[in-house]
Amino acid sequence: MAPRNGYTGEGGSSVISTDLSHGSVESGESLQSTSSPHRCHHVMRPARKVAFVYAATGRRFLGCPLSGPDRCSLFMWIDEAWGPVLSRSLIQLWDQAFLDSGRAARLQTKKKEMEQAYLELWTERSNMEIENQQVVNKLKTTILDTEIKMSRRLEFHTKMCVAFISSAVTLASVLAYVLSAH
Repeated sequence: MAPRNGYTGEGGSSVISTDLSHGSVESGESLQSTSSPHRCHHVMRPARKVAFVYAATGRRFLGCPLSGPDRCSLFMWIDEAWGPVLSRSLIQLWDQAFLDSGRAARLQTKKKEMEQAYLELWTERSNMEIENQQVVNKLKTTILDTEIKMSRRLEFHTKMCVAFISSAVTLASVLAYVLSAH
């Protein structure tokens, strides 16, 4: 885990800090940086800060008031090191938080994969609905065209049948007239 505002404390460990110079801090002479005789490499009074990493979490210290790359290496603990039980507990909490953040990252990755799969399925479904509608429309057009053709054929065959029947009736009338005249 990379520190956000890292100082190197005792034993070479990095210490993430929160600046306490502008916020409310519990009263105590050890936090009065204005009365501190110490100065950082920039000849500035050190800022009161709180460590926020592993076993040092919650320990107060003095550090350079500047931040980022301008910050110098001034670092002095105000509080004594925590006892071994509290130190182990803090380390376990940080390790658990690190594991939980790893799980959260894996879950986030899985969520993104599932969202991508959902989007692909949704797109495929939409495309299939469009294709289905096109097939239905084509089928409706084909059925309508077939009905029109069949209607025309039926009309033609009906006219032909009427013409044949009319011709047959006319022929029968002519034949009956011819036969009755003789």
